[in-house]
Amino acid sequence: MSKRKPKQIINASSILKTGLVVGFIGFVVDYALLPAWNIHNPLFWILLAIFITLATIIYQYFARSLVQWSKYGYLTSLLIIGFTIVMGVLSSEMLNAASYQQQITISSNLSFDNSFESIALNKIPVVDKSTAIKLGEKQIGTIQSLGSQFYVNPKYTIVSQSNDLYRLANLEYRDFIKWLNNRSEGITSFVKVNVSNPSDVTLVNLSEGMKILPDAPFNDKLMRFARFNHRDKIFGSYAFEVDDQNKPYFVVSVLEPEIGFFGGLSAQGAVIVDPVSKTSEYYDIADLPQWVDHVQPTEIAWSQIDNWGYYINGFFNTLFSQKDMIQTTDGYNYVLLDDQIHVYSGLTSVGADRSIVGFSLINLRTKEARFYQLGGADEYAAMSSAQGQVQHLGYMATFPVLINVEGIPTYFIALKDREELVKMYAMVAVTNYDAVGVAESVNQTYQAYIQRLLALNMIDVDIQPTNQREITLISKDLIVMNGETYLVFQDENNAIYSFKLSLNLKALFIEPQTSIKITYNDLDQDVIEVLFIEIME
Repeated sequence: MSKRKPKQIINASSILKTGLVVGFIGFVVDYALLPAWNIHNPLFWILLAIFITLATIIYQYFARSLVQWSKYGYLTSLLIIGFTIVMGVLSSEMLNAASYQQQITISSNLSFDNSFESIALNKIPVVDKSTAIKLGEKQIGTIQSLGSQFYVNPKYTIVSQSNDLYRLANLEYRDFIKWLNNRSEGITSFVKVNVSNPSDVTLVNLSEGMKILPDAPFNDKLMRFARFNHRDKIFGSYAFEVDDQNKPYFVVSVLEPEIGFFGGLSAQGAVIVDPVSKTSEYYDIADLPQWVDHVQPTEIAWSQIDNWGYYINGFFNTLFSQKDMIQTTDGYNYVLLDDQIHVYSGLTSVGADRSIVGFSLINLRTKEARFYQLGGADEYAAMSSAQGQVQHLGYMATFPVLINVEGIPTYFIALKDREELVKMYAMVAVTNYDAVGVAESVNQTYQAYIQRLLALNMIDVDIQPTNQREITLISKDLIVMNGETYLVFQDENNAIYSFKLSLNLKALFIEPQTSIKITYNDLDQDVIEVLFIEIME
């Protein structure tokens, strides 16, 4: 006669203790890791498996016995881990190379001259991120009550406002004690830097302080606040933006998989957090307010561009022959097109050195992408060419900004000294990095570059900058600045002009009361820099 196994009784006390311990650990892990409670988030499944296993082990500890049904807990955890691995493989690039290659829609066969609008010289971005950081710290350092309590968040966001580009940065508490002392009022300022004018740095004051911030402790931390208000959203990166009235917001990208169960994450909308009122709301891309510039995380957008060029002939082509493969160059920058922020980078053949086959741009709001097929120098070759023009001064080139100069795709580069101060500027043609113009001001750089393009027959001699007017020269004088001689003159309306004589020595002999045609780029200056002078018959 066989003996029956003793019936195992579930211990209610052990269950209660297990629930309390696992609940506490779960709260701590959830508070620290902030996972999305979303079935398309692999971390959700991994944590679920871990906690089922943990609960089983802890129950056995409190029950002081190996409970027979505990094997089902371990089995469930293994099945969840297996499911996660299988779904990950089924969503992988190896099995879905064609889907990853086609995930982003790119407009190609575009004419650079027609679709890439020219930028006025006074609108060219000259302030890069590192310069903006120095300008922002200097700005709050002049105000003791701010500098001792707060610092500028180095994660500057570039935004468009009234057809201008600005770099914005919120302030952060210097330490935990500063947070305790100021959290009730919040932070009532942020930094705003005009990227086209290093002297236009503003500390914008708010009537009410921002309480929700990226680096604040506990529930005042941006991503924790957003997570607890939107438990099921898969978050990407965040951006600090303002509306047309300079009211601050944080825009947190919301991602969803587009390939398989986990793969091909792409932004489908955003959570907009009001850090002053401590409220948030989710918007699909189509419903976002017009002032929002950043929805697509730059790193995800570029990974999709890389996939577009990388998987052109399937996955296994990337391992062996690598036929027709192209990839983005190292680095990117931002341009303003149609009053919206675009990020751009060159595209180069895999294994190519210092050259591009074209470049692409992505709208960071809509993910609309463009590809311009164009052979030439990559950004780093252009930087080396610009540095070579001033190698005796030891200046270092910043990463270029792409601009359109008379239909010629051009890299605009700032040249800095060892103290990170901008000393000169350079323009380098994408298609020919021997076409370089270098000078101490943007207008002078433009003049030198135009002369170089004319000398190399890259533009028609009849093509001139568009801003022209006829004036009568009333009075004139000569001044010397930085070793260069300038002709300074006035017209009949008392407007003041300057012209670099080395561009045309004949201008020295223009007599008062002579009618001349001048070419310039910006009238909104106290002294208008003239690019060309023509004496009227």
